[in-house]
Amino acid sequence: MNMPNNSMHYLSAALRKLSIPLWLFACLASWTSASAAPPATSSPGARFESRVAQYMDQAEKKPAFRTTPITVILEGDLNKVAAGLIKNLGGTVRFSTPSGHELSIPAGKLQALRNSLPDASLLRLPYPHAAAQVTSQGVNLTGALDMQTLGNGGASVTIGIIDLGFASLSAAQAAGELPADLTVTDYTGTGTGGTDHGTNVAQIVHDMAPNARLFLAKINSDTQMDAALTAMQAAGVRIINHSVAWYGAAFYDGTGPICAIAERAATNGILWVNANGNDRYKHYLATFSDTDGDLRHNFATSQNYNTIALNANATVTLILNWDDYSSAKVNYDLFLYNGVPGAGGSIVAQSTNIQGPGGWLPPYEIITYAAPAIGTYYIVVTKKTSNTANKRLTIFSLGPNLGIKTNASSIAQPADGIAVLSVGATSLSDVPEGFSSEGPTTNLPTPRLKPEISGPDGVVTSLSPAFYGTSGAAPHVAGAAALVLAQTPALTTTQLRQALIQTANDVSTAGFDSRTGYGRLSLDADQDNWNHDQDNCPLIANADQLDTDTDNQGDACDADDDNDGLADALEIQIGTNPLLADTDGDGLSDYFEVAFDGNAAAYTVGADLNPLAADTDGDTLSDFAELAYDGTPGAYLPGTDLNPLSTDTDADGFPDNTDPSPLSFNYCDGDIAPLGHPDGVVNAADYALALRIVLGELAPSDLELSHLDLYPVGAPDNVIDLADLALLLKLMQ
Repeated sequence: MNMPNNSMHYLSAALRKLSIPLWLFACLASWTSASAAPPATSSPGARFESRVAQYMDQAEKKPAFRTTPITVILEGDLNKVAAGLIKNLGGTVRFSTPSGHELSIPAGKLQALRNSLPDASLLRLPYPHAAAQVTSQGVNLTGALDMQTLGNGGASVTIGIIDLGFASLSAAQAAGELPADLTVTDYTGTGTGGTDHGTNVAQIVHDMAPNARLFLAKINSDTQMDAALTAMQAAGVRIINHSVAWYGAAFYDGTGPICAIAERAATNGILWVNANGNDRYKHYLATFSDTDGDLRHNFATSQNYNTIALNANATVTLILNWDDYSSAKVNYDLFLYNGVPGAGGSIVAQSTNIQGPGGWLPPYEIITYAAPAIGTYYIVVTKKTSNTANKRLTIFSLGPNLGIKTNASSIAQPADGIAVLSVGATSLSDVPEGFSSEGPTTNLPTPRLKPEISGPDGVVTSLSPAFYGTSGAAPHVAGAAALVLAQTPALTTTQLRQALIQTANDVSTAGFDSRTGYGRLSLDADQDNWNHDQDNCPLIANADQLDTDTDNQGDACDADDDNDGLADALEIQIGTNPLLADTDGDGLSDYFEVAFDGNAAAYTVGADLNPLAADTDGDTLSDFAELAYDGTPGAYLPGTDLNPLSTDTDADGFPDNTDPSPLSFNYCDGDIAPLGHPDGVVNAADYALALRIVLGELAPSDLELSHLDLYPVGAPDNVIDLADLALLLKLMQ
């Protein structure tokens, strides 16, 4: 429930009287530490580049993809005939430079273009490149890069960022980290600088949706925030990111003036995305309990104080509020002690506003204290009178963690709002951040589930090596919302919110949990109902997720479906089966056979093995058997393997399938003496050695076989016997 207007008037007057600025209600949800650098990219190269082949394959399988314009580079002569061909294919020549010609052509026409180009030309995609700038790792993790790759940068959407300061904004723009044409308005009267928190947030939004228009507003009060919203409505803003947590305006149940602003945004068609806060260890929630009658709240059994550890000169702000906004009949006070209360401790700070009968302030108390020395300080909550109801109360520390804490319901405002998409934080390894505020809201009897979604934090910006907190998580979601809205402009605010939740990737407890919501942000760029984390082909719709080679890359976008090393486009060209690694079933993969000459990019008859036939040279010996002649199947080793491209490996006139010594030249002249050193003369000495071989007294070597195996003539039988002796006698005559 919103507070009455007169209550807000009194509140503002009281705050001026007490010199408590409203900006103390808000806390930034970020800090920095070291982080890994973004990964690099690399590019393959060939006459017919594999990335171009992948687009051709996609165009063949997906008719809807055929009209998608593809940017390619043509290296080679661009004559009038080629230029006319490109025009006839529906393409254009965008630029011509010494390094090549940039073409834009429908994906379905790439194959025709390639087939018509001269052999000396090279068709490739633009070289991978990266400017000397910083990009949030969340862009790839969440699938925003998929959207951008498909040409969606959120160009039709304006995103508002309401924050507490935009220091170093000009430097970020000069470095190319933020667009030059953004709009920034200071509602504080102090200039747009101060903290660079908003600049970090804006960079993440811009990384996620680089073509979206940005509308920035610096504020430090709820009235300024309201004014900023009005201006953003007029500017056509559809999404607002607010990485700020507000305290004290309501009991964190979605009511009050802060949430009312967010609700007004939703009513006017604006999705409000809010950081859930970093208060999980800085929050306490309980019903006032005074078991010993001293009008002090018992934080634990026989303990009427909470604790907080402060360093010297450290400043802490403590906010106490209780569930009495509809009537403000109960009066609680807040005290901070140096030393144990009731045991020598002294009050060092207190807030004793008057609520209840005769009072006129809302039910909250605020203390801000700078500790002069390191030590443990003690927090005490008192009740003014015993005859009033015990209300639920909560304490937030804008500083160190509380000694006694309540993780649940530690979200601040307006993240608790019914119209707000609240965002928790997960690490880049998808672990819920321990500090990330936890839901649900404090509504009883039915609390509202919060947060709805989580986003990555600890990401790089140009101002921070690692921007931590829900402040870093929320802008990932806001930027993603712009991409989804640009993809489907007709979405209502409710539908847009649901679309982001529906594709979230569950990274914690199965189903909804109060730390990560329904999961970490994960987009569905190709709209096939599989999010980025689950989709094995995130750029092409493939609802069946078919993956023939089980390489976690769907067939729809896998340039090598059978994972044999040959691109599907080449296999289709030469006739092999792109779904089988060994089309002819000879035990040698298609890749091995096509790459026999050392080049797997093309099949060359006479230099490569035939992947469609088990016996390339037709000598009745399979390619596998010839390569396994040395006992080890695989690579061709001259001198130990038979040549699968030749029917006569040793070129002695005897085919490999009948040659007794297919690796040694067969002389068939009968000259074997002296043993091991033929003398070129066929005589009785040769006959004597031959007779010993026939009688089994001497085992023939390959040398003896190649000279003495004479029968049958022209087709030696690999046996030295009487028939060979008979022919030898004829040679001697």
